[in-house]
Amino acid sequence: MIRISAFLLAFALLLSACWRTKVPHPPASGAIASDPGGTAGYQHGLDRSKFTVGANRHEVSEFGFVKVVGSEGTFAVDANNGLAVAITNANSPRAKSTRWYTGDSTQHNQIVKDYFVGAGIPKEQVGGVHATMSLSTSANGEQLPRPQPGVGGYQSILDRKIGEVPVVDSVAWARMNDAGEVLTEWVYWPAISAKVTADAGRMRELLSKDADKKAYLVKLPPNLPAGTVVIRHSSATSAQPFEAFASYDVLERRTSPDASTEQGPGSRAVLIVRHFDINGEERKLPQERAQLAGDYPSTKRQPEAKRPQK
Repeated sequence: MIRISAFLLAFALLLSACWRTKVPHPPASGAIASDPGGTAGYQHGLDRSKFTVGANRHEVSEFGFVKVVGSEGTFAVDANNGLAVAITNANSPRAKSTRWYTGDSTQHNQIVKDYFVGAGIPKEQVGGVHATMSLSTSANGEQLPRPQPGVGGYQSILDRKIGEVPVVDSVAWARMNDAGEVLTEWVYWPAISAKVTADAGRMRELLSKDADKKAYLVKLPPNLPAGTVVIRHSSATSAQPFEAFASYDVLERRTSPDASTEQGPGSRAVLIVRHFDINGEERKLPQERAQLAGDYPSTKRQPEAKRPQK
């Protein structure tokens, strides 16, 4: 009797563990609601994707992603922030038998834009679309002259905007073939709150008036180049709680004294985007909070010296 009870207890614990580890389904495509007055986002799902997972499909949950895996590839959604990624398997029969898109980049851009808008990205939020190019070639080590690489395909990237304000960190891109099928895609299009949207509009208006612009810029560190009003938000790779804010973005060049660079004595330089909110306070996104101050010191506005009392 004791053995039977122990067996039943172990069986019940096993069932409980299986129930707790049940793999959740990836979310379906659709709008991501915002608060009243805010801007809706878009969740990409396999139901509206033109990506083919293939046969023997099954669902798994690992590394923070909920995945649908098949013989042709994997469609994965980040369970934390909704990022959707589709990748073709390297040994996929379909990938080996189909060519990347063989038209020009302008045509590929239009096809990708129409695809994402048809899937559910609001057309009015698409600020533009641009392509990057992948090059490919093949040769053995003894071949002379060396073959020149040719265009292997394109990745077309949608730029997001809300009104006239770019939303820099949102992205939707895809690589397609001649049949209009997706070979790879990446979609991260979160909702933006009413406050952030309103702050961006107010900042654009403020900087359009000379007196207000001067009063704002005097709050910032000196000698910065001109900036641009944008909306910033947590990146698709950030595991921290979501953040978003309207920003005056400035591209600043910083140098680090270094007498032992590979090129000899000199200095290293980086370009850093600095963000200032509507109050002139400098902000950092979650993915930017590594400390660069030691290597690349920033310029800060020095407090004004107090005037002597008369």
